Amino acid sequence: MEHTPITYRLSNNGTSAASYYGAVAEFTDLVLARAQSTLVPEARKFHRFVIAYDLEDPRSIEEYTYELLNLGVLWRAYGDIASSVRVAPFHLMANLGEWRKTHQRLKPVIDVFRGVLLSVFLLPKTVRRVSESEIGISELGRLVTWLEATGDFREDAFRYVRWLGYLGLETSERVTSFMETLVTFAAWFETESANRMGTFTPNVEAFLDERSSYYRWREDRFSCLRSRAEYHLNMVGAEIMNRAYRHDFVSCEKKTVLAPGCMRARPAETCEGVKTADGIRCSGCESSCHVNQLREIGLRHGADVVVIPHSTDLARWSAQPGAPAHGVVGVACLSVLVEGGWELRRNNVPAQCILLNECGCRKHWDDAGFPTSLDVRQLKTVLS
Repeated sequence: MEHTPITYRLSNNGTSAASYYGAVAEFTDLVLARAQSTLVPEARKFHRFVIAYDLEDPRSIEEYTYELLNLGVLWRAYGDIASSVRVAPFHLMANLGEWRKTHQRLKPVIDVFRGVLLSVFLLPKTVRRVSESEIGISELGRLVTWLEATGDFREDAFRYVRWLGYLGLETSERVTSFMETLVTFAAWFETESANRMGTFTPNVEAFLDERSSYYRWREDRFSCLRSRAEYHLNMVGAEIMNRAYRHDFVSCEKKTVLAPGCMRARPAETCEGVKTADGIRCSGCESSCHVNQLREIGLRHGADVVVIPHSTDLARWSAQPGAPAHGVVGVACLSVLVEGGWELRRNNVPAQCILLNECGCRKHWDDAGFPTSLDVRQLKTVLS
């Protein structure tokens, strides 16, 4: 059955998304080439800073370049809002985002509470415009604190704490110049990504116009009300992650595909999947079910397949002492895919990202809901 795309679509009526994967690879190359004279020099400096202070296992220059692009886009989207928030229970809100992962039975109650707190404290009625010449360490610190408190940008916040340390060694003039470079690049990205990747995000603006009020008191407002530029940003982020982690993933002896529940043909109440500690394992009760198709592909390629809730703590797939390295294929919609990839990376899990061809779950996106899908040829390529 053909569904009108809620915000984005990588394929039409179940056809291959091969055109998307070619397009995003080409656009990512363009972004990285454009960044060579602007973001890459800063990424190299930060790379040396990370090594000098032993802050983490150094990552690729492309990953740090993406972090800079991400920061620029996030500032354009949320910088003024974050700078306008003066009082909020930031620590409590950040903890609630983690508690909903570790206390699944309390998640419905926690989510209601989070939704109220997000709307009351993180969305001020009056927003002051912060000019580029005013952006300093204080403003960036407010943004990082705000990102962590939302729960949906927690992984971003983890990374930018280190960038705050890096910029803390610089003069205020240098920080302002740094942010002017990022914001200028992000503005170019916003325009160019709409031209290059906009065919895959046809309904984002219409969705925001029609549904913003619906999410007013919901905990998923920030994950569902992303701007079009953020969709395109996550496309590039997933592509860069896949390139950066490919070698380690292929080297893993054990591999697991983490699928979202919205891919199931049946609702949760009638799905005959078997609940385990790792997630729900498909029993093959519905031959046409997309999860069953993934299970069959996994069997042919030596990969396990489990269905997990959106809020699962991904640390459980990190390698245990003496156990073989565990590679993970994360399947999700565009609004949350990169966050999940970063969480897996933070827990030293080699991962590959595959986008759902569309978003359509009943809980977050569609009142009725419909089974979502992915490009099976892309999955086979990843598992090969």
